[in-house]
Formats: sequence, structure tokens, C-alpha cells
Amino acid sequence: MIKVENLNKSFDGVPVLKNISVTYEPGRCNMIIGASGSGKTVLLKNLIGLMEPDNGEISYGDRKLSQMDYNEKKALRQKIGILFQGSALFDFATVIENVMFPMEFFTAWSLHQGMERAQYCLATGNVIGSDGKYPNELSGGMQKRVGIARAIALNPSYLFCDEPNSGLDPYTSILIDRLISDLTREFNMTTVVNTHDMNSILEIGDRIGFIHEGEMLWQGDNKTILQPDCQELKDFVCANTLARNIIEGRY
Repeated sequence: MIKVENLNKSFDGVPVLKNISVTYEPGRCNMIIGASGSGKTVLLKNLIGLMEPDNGEISYGDRKLSQMDYNEKKALRQKIGILFQGSALFDFATVIENVMFPMEFFTAWSLHQGMERAQYCLATGNVIGSDGKYPNELSGGMQKRVGIARAIALNPSYLFCDEPNSGLDPYTSILIDRLISDLTREFNMTTVVNTHDMNSILEIGDRIGFIHEGEMLWQGDNKTILQPDCQELKDFVCANTLARNIIEGRY
């Protein structure tokens, strides 16, 4: 579980996150949603530790991130998997080398152990027969799958996904959504997904937090989001034609 309490972040005196409080639970797809520039990416970076908040607390389990020493933070990083926007695979490395990359930094596994684990993760992501290929030989959807395989390579307790469906066609997006959801439940991970894709939100949003101009204005799930009691959220949701038609009773 990850708990955020009264988190604030500003740049050059301009508030970007304002008093954010939210809890992310294991075994669920917890989603951060909002328009571009709303602050959701800044929140994600604070959660991961790429940024430090001005004030407020982020807790992993019963330990506050701000109170962890170097060794505790290093141990925590081994429990975190990240799926970057665009997959962020290394062009110079093969598929299996990409998946093995975090193992080289955080484990003392032998080459054989690393390859076995990488092949298991690739099979879990339904990437078969591509071990020796390079990223530029794969489709966008397959690159995402390899990115997911790398993200779960160390059997993480926490999985962070930044715009996982960016650049994908609708059908492939659904497959990636379902893969993330299935892995979250299978391994009981605390998964946090940063997105503005309404299809993903409706498909796998077990817990949803809507950020508008740096404030967490609404929290709910993929069922209650279609009956929003927040005008800013309604405006955001209704930008999607299907969601707007559902809200307006046309379906």
C-alpha cells in the first residue's frame, strides 16, 4: 500500500500539487487521471522518488519515504517496476537483454538464472520467440509488452505505468490494459497508472483519482465515474464521445 498525505509541490513559486491525499491499495489498478498539465505526472514522479515534495508525506507500507536512509531506499527501488511512456527500451540491446537489465543492477543472479527469469517474464507478457530481436523490429504493442516484462523482472510489489497506451491502436490498448490488470491481481501488486485515456479508465480503473489544476477533486472507480458529482470531472469525461453518450442517457 502507498499512502499520500497532504502533498504539495511547486516550481519557481507556482503550485503544481496542492494538498494531495490519496491511498493506493494492492491488487488494484489505481489510476491518476486528468488533463495535460494537471499535475498527474508530477505526482507520479514524487511517488517514484524522482522528485521530492515541498511538504507532505509519502508512505510505502508503514515507512515514510522521507525518513528512509540510503539502504532502505535502495531496497525499496528493487520492489518497484516502472513502465515508461514509449516503453523506453534500449535500442542497442535485444529483447531479452532489455528485460535482464534491472537484474544486473539489483541481483547477484547468474546469467542462467537471469535468462530463466527474463524468459518467464516475457512469456507472462505473451512475448514469444522474440528473445533475440531488437526493439526496432517489434510493433508498438509488442514493445509495450517487453516494457511490462522488464517492469516485473524483479517481482515488484509496486508497479507504476506512465501513459501505457500512448501511441497504440484501440485494440492493442485493450490488450495492454488487460495484461496490466491481470498481472496486478496475479501478483497482488500496488499498481498506479497515469493516464488520460477514458477507455483505459473505464476498462481497468479499480480506484481513480481525478486531478485538476493540481488538486485532487474527486476519487471513485470506473462505475461511479459515469455519475460524476464534480463539474470539472464531468467536463473531462464528456470529452470522450462514448462516455458523454452514456452520461446523457443515449446508451
